[in-house]
Amino acid sequence: MDYTSSDIARITGGSLTGSGSLVVADLLIDSRQVSYIENTAFIAIKGVNHDGHDFIEELYSRGVRVFLVERLPANIDFYPNAAFIVCENTVDALQLLAASKRSRFESAVIAVTGSAGKTIVKEWLGDLLGRKAPVVRSPRSYNSQIGVPLSVWKLNEKYSYGIFEAGISFPGEMEKLQKVIRPDIGIITNIGDAHSENFAGYEAKATEKLKLFTDASTIVFCRDHSIVRRMIMADSNLRTKNLVDWSLENNDAQVSIRQIKKKGGHIGLEMTYEGRTEDYMIPFTDRASVENAITAACVCLVAGMDPADIRTGLAGLMSVAMRMEMKSGINNCHLIEDYYNSDPGSLKMALDFLSSQNNTRTTLILSDFVQSGREEKELYSEVAHMVRKTGIDKFIGIGDALMRNNSFFDESARFYYSTANFAENFNPKEFRNEVILLKGARKFEFEKIARLLEQQQHITVLEINLDAISNNINEFRRFLNPGTRIMAMVKAFGYGSGSSEIASLLEFHRISCLGVACTDEGIELRDAGVRIPVIVMNPDVSSAEAMIDNNLEPEIYNFSSLSRFGDLAARNGLPDYPVHLKIDTGMHRLGFMEDELAELAARLKGITSLKVMSVFSHLAASEDPAYDQFTLRQIERFNSAADIIREATGYPFLKHILNTAGIIRFPQYQFDMVRPGLGIYGAGSWDGISLRPVSRFKTRILQVKKVPAGEPVGYGCRDISDTMRMIAILPVGYADGLRRSLGNGRGLLFIKGKRVPIVGNICMDMCMADVTGTSAAEGDDAEIFGPNIPIAEIAARCGTIPYEVLTSIPSRVKRVFYRE
Repeated sequence: MDYTSSDIARITGGSLTGSGSLVVADLLIDSRQVSYIENTAFIAIKGVNHDGHDFIEELYSRGVRVFLVERLPANIDFYPNAAFIVCENTVDALQLLAASKRSRFESAVIAVTGSAGKTIVKEWLGDLLGRKAPVVRSPRSYNSQIGVPLSVWKLNEKYSYGIFEAGISFPGEMEKLQKVIRPDIGIITNIGDAHSENFAGYEAKATEKLKLFTDASTIVFCRDHSIVRRMIMADSNLRTKNLVDWSLENNDAQVSIRQIKKKGGHIGLEMTYEGRTEDYMIPFTDRASVENAITAACVCLVAGMDPADIRTGLAGLMSVAMRMEMKSGINNCHLIEDYYNSDPGSLKMALDFLSSQNNTRTTLILSDFVQSGREEKELYSEVAHMVRKTGIDKFIGIGDALMRNNSFFDESARFYYSTANFAENFNPKEFRNEVILLKGARKFEFEKIARLLEQQQHITVLEINLDAISNNINEFRRFLNPGTRIMAMVKAFGYGSGSSEIASLLEFHRISCLGVACTDEGIELRDAGVRIPVIVMNPDVSSAEAMIDNNLEPEIYNFSSLSRFGDLAARNGLPDYPVHLKIDTGMHRLGFMEDELAELAARLKGITSLKVMSVFSHLAASEDPAYDQFTLRQIERFNSAADIIREATGYPFLKHILNTAGIIRFPQYQFDMVRPGLGIYGAGSWDGISLRPVSRFKTRILQVKKVPAGEPVGYGCRDISDTMRMIAILPVGYADGLRRSLGNGRGLLFIKGKRVPIVGNICMDMCMADVTGTSAAEGDDAEIFGPNIPIAEIAARCGTIPYEVLTSIPSRVKRVFYRE
């Protein structure tokens, strides 16, 4: 299903400049998401904040050769062997390309639309159908004019089903998506208030959404949503299709549903379709989840799936962590954060989830609705009734509209004009032992309220200088050829510095990919919005499904991990899932040994579900000149292994072996990519490179007291002086990463411009320092390591290395990020 550059010009009606024979297998719209450039075309889209045309030069330098653009670069002669297809509108061109790909797909395509629940239905349906057949689906909520065609482009003959989500905000948009998806089976979940401001009413919005099913053969919907059924039956085309409706209230539906039991967070259902009745168990009790699960099950029945397989799949459904997440809060509270949608329909679902929390006081903090398109008094009267009916214990409204309509709510309710107004009046003592739902439109920045409710008061902090990280990245780039990529290591909480925050900065600096140690670290980055490729360096095969769900790329280091990921990718209908092969060239940690390469090559030839994105190894002693000959032997072994794998795969991949010290001392072996780790964070010292320290570990003095001569300080009475001393007590101890071995004068702090000794045994949460002869007072800063006490010195005093010192600082120590 590959295309050539001339094919693309013909399909899009564009004007071709350059080669017409370049092959295109994948499409790219974000320069930060390049993991493999072979046969990739970049589509330069001009958005509100960024113009894709600005990244053409960078992408060309990284190997991209096909560009779909709205204008040619001014210096077109600087791009030899490239192809530029000039179109009037690159988004329209993208949709035409995806429509062409769809026209070649002969298996079933399923499309999901509606006001709420689209993504969850799509995910669950993919999980159910994927149990027995390969499925391709749109990633998360890729349901826009750009997201849909990018998803449909993934179709190929390896799949039995394509499942895509379609969302709209304006009239006229669905006709465009219909031409791209052309579904065989259509699903509409419901019609509510989300994105209603551009439609005349519910019926107008339903009519627009139903245009997705113009050429569909089957439509699945809930009969209990009267507007949906009415608008389908009113359409002369749609009512002639195979209409599969389901109902919890009407036995005349094609699929009649009866609840038979509710127990322990599960609901038992009896579903009757085509004269056959089956019992199913769903692991959810809230109305929204039940409706979404039933809809997915109905599609499986239509597709002819065995009820026994449906039963097993339904029982194993998992929550889709995307819209509502629960976190721990202050004073034994729990937070449910829901910023994805802000409309009465999604509020109802969120309230259902909130009310399902057993025997707990409940609080709702709600913002104005900004996209409802409804009359204000009617809207907020309905909201007040909903809140009252749900039995919410405490209501807090934020926004001008809620303030204007506060008379609809109970007298105990409180209102604020803005998030800032709430923050100014925030009293943490008012929130205790309750579940708090934060339901706000994005413009209200409820993340700021979440930070208040999650806030930790620990005054010991690790400061992270973001400008220093930027400097260090640029320093490493001085050693690299223009086309060499960088994989930045952010494992172990970004070497203690805060992985998601550091990753966002690295993404901004156009790092090619990120390396983490375990799957949980990768998921944290995805949850933080990091989009560039993330490679898991020590993956446990038990976490393979979680890796695939979060688009993480595993290191494959033995035959069991190769088989596990290959089988799972195949079961999920994922061709060419990206993996990275680790070769053990002498360090003897993870990796394939030299005597395993022949079998590895043979197995790779028989696996179609995986694609080797890179082959790499790790240098054991690149920093030590005494082991340079060993380092060179490792590199020689690596080259030989890569050649064997290249012959087996039949396609090129990236090669990388250099770590921080390797980049500086052996730049001639940078190959396609390098992996700086601790060097990014400024720890360590090498000739020829100016790395800046990134972290400063500091706290503040709680108390200063006079201790008479002969009196001990700390546990065990180990520290006694013959003279009177001024002793500072500081809130940092071994539970914060301050090594206990630094007590009794072996460690130092920097206070009031002087180095002062740590005295007594270091406690779990506190330590003491002798500040005699200084003007130190309560509230003064104390540096544990930073510009005045290098981390390398701390490591030497502890008999360890800077890596261990940094990664020993736990998450209870707040990270503070700043620029100079």
